[in-house]
Amino acid sequence: MGDPSSHLPASTAQALFGLGQFAAKLKSVPRTGWRDRGLDPLQVESVADHSFAVALLAWACALQRHAEGAAIDPERVLKLAIIHDLAEAETGDATPYDPAAIPSEHDPPARRAFLETHHSRDPDRRAAKRADEDAVMRTLIAELPDATRSALGELWDELQLGESPEARFVKQVDRLETFLQSRLYLETDPTLPVASFQQEVLETIDDPLLATIRDAALTNR
Repeated sequence: MGDPSSHLPASTAQALFGLGQFAAKLKSVPRTGWRDRGLDPLQVESVADHSFAVALLAWACALQRHAEGAAIDPERVLKLAIIHDLAEAETGDATPYDPAAIPSEHDPPARRAFLETHHSRDPDRRAAKRADEDAVMRTLIAELPDATRSALGELWDELQLGESPEARFVKQVDRLETFLQSRLYLETDPTLPVASFQQEVLETIDDPLLATIRDAALTNR
């Protein structure tokens, strides 16, 4: 018997090659918030860096929560975490605040105060971000082979809805990982204006394990 994969149409391989190339773009997309805060461009993580860290942390924490009896599927969490920022390969990493609203570098106190404030997207910016990312993902998904298209589409819909225990868990880990990264950057430069990330995780994380990790980071700077 021959290798079944040798009978797959070239279009299938081409489509999956395209998915790989699409994901690779994330390696070249810097995390905008760090650049706004004045980090050395060589130190600024990419969206791919962040996505990997979120996926690993989310999976490990979900395994533990599942072992403790929580109604959460670690494999589902891992899949959702892997793709949660995939659209940013095309849309870029949009911040919650309007970049035009950041005070000038010639007014350091005002700039610091702005960047240390926990911003939430206004309804228009939130809707625009969701629409842009959804359009990118729908285009990407439509070009994939049937099995991949179905699975990725289902996962993306779940993330967009944000109501399943797994989707909510990934969202919290996303915020937690960003906070943990801010603590790492503080070790290099204690003057960085990153207090907003601490404020965010204090206000939004309610999973007991994730909250314990957050609190451990706060006491182990």
